[in-house]
Amino acid sequence: MGIKSLSRPRFEALCFMRHPVVKFIGEERYWYSDAEENVLGVVVFDRCDEDWLYVILGRDERARFRAIDQEINFNTDTEARNALHKKIVEYSQAGKNVFSQGLERKFQKTFLIFKPLVARNRLHPDFLILLESSGYSPARQIITEIAYTFKDPDGNYIQQFQSNGFDARLWELYLYATLHELDFDIDRTYKAPDYVCSKFDKKVIVEATTVNSPWQKEATTLEMLKTKELEDFVVIKFGSALYSKMKKRYWERDHVKGHSFVIAVADLRRPEKLSFCAPLLMQYLYGMQQQEELDRITYCQIKEHVWGKKKIPSGFFNQPDSENVSAILFSDSGTIAKFNRMGKVAEFGDPSVIMARVGERYDMPQSAAPTPFRSIVEPGKYNEAWAEGIWIFHNPKAKIPIDKELFPNVAHVCLENGEFMIYLADAFPTWSKTLIFSSEAEADKFRATVFR
Repeated sequence: MGIKSLSRPRFEALCFMRHPVVKFIGEERYWYSDAEENVLGVVVFDRCDEDWLYVILGRDERARFRAIDQEINFNTDTEARNALHKKIVEYSQAGKNVFSQGLERKFQKTFLIFKPLVARNRLHPDFLILLESSGYSPARQIITEIAYTFKDPDGNYIQQFQSNGFDARLWELYLYATLHELDFDIDRTYKAPDYVCSKFDKKVIVEATTVNSPWQKEATTLEMLKTKELEDFVVIKFGSALYSKMKKRYWERDHVKGHSFVIAVADLRRPEKLSFCAPLLMQYLYGMQQQEELDRITYCQIKEHVWGKKKIPSGFFNQPDSENVSAILFSDSGTIAKFNRMGKVAEFGDPSVIMARVGERYDMPQSAAPTPFRSIVEPGKYNEAWAEGIWIFHNPKAKIPIDKELFPNVAHVCLENGEFMIYLADAFPTWSKTLIFSSEAEADKFRATVFR
């Protein structure tokens, strides 16, 4: 009947049902659970009344942690913690692991994202890795937990996640985790666009898309291309994905009208030769290229991008109807590796899995150039946010701009007085790779290079 202390990342990963308003009303200070984590508890400082309270959470019929008990008006955190511990023991001794929320029958089905719904020969190879690999067990378990709270208005999410829509569905789940972390209230009742997000008195509508490219079939050809050819190929792929979403004219729908509209695009299978795609997307969106000449920066206009017989005009934000798009959100972080790292930090998966992250980042927003970094991904010693690595390119001609303050800890790109203004968060990565070690000996060699 023991009580154990939980880390903040562990509690956060288990509580995706928590409404963001809770964080504004109170400050969570201590997190606990029973030995089996059937019941969770959190001690909160009430900012309004300047006293303490606790909340007990248990899994509902769909395996989601929801509030089942609470007590308020404690004078000290010690009083609140002692009362919480007693209550957790009571619930633990009762032996329940499901706490009914009186849900309607149609909502009681648990969203089991890894229960195979398609034939094995149709399973996506990356889904199989997630399903069966011990090295990716942290990703598998945190995805499982997040998915319990995920709503599927189309009814085909799991089938597509397991088969030919793996990349697009993983990107959607990554956006869901990120928007939750950024304290948006997320509405998934509409089939499209994907996310209706609210924060304070503002609403942002987000539609997700991915670059649709058969990288595996083209990999050999792409590696033989010169850098400029490869860049044009990638830009045209981005342009095609964005243009396809533009044609759907989401801004004309009743629940989108009058609100900021954002297209979130990702290329989860970019060529190895291009570790950093954000500058290419920036050039395409604004139709401008930045150049350094002696001691000053100049800009030149880009008219078009050409790849083989394909040709598209540059300057997405200059195209007809683009003024209805407030911004383009981009990241190449919505990958299995990201979920694996976040799962490890939250203490999911096989504890013997050892992983590290290497890459480059801007240590400070005003840094002139990115610097290399190498880190062991270890709970309690390594920190990472879902939003880390996201770029938001603001449309200078947008009818309804978005407020940068709604998206903290990301990179914001704006066009001001004909020049790029880039606002970076601290320790902002430009690219990274995750290494999984097969033995302690391999990990020790890496540690020697990191801490020498």
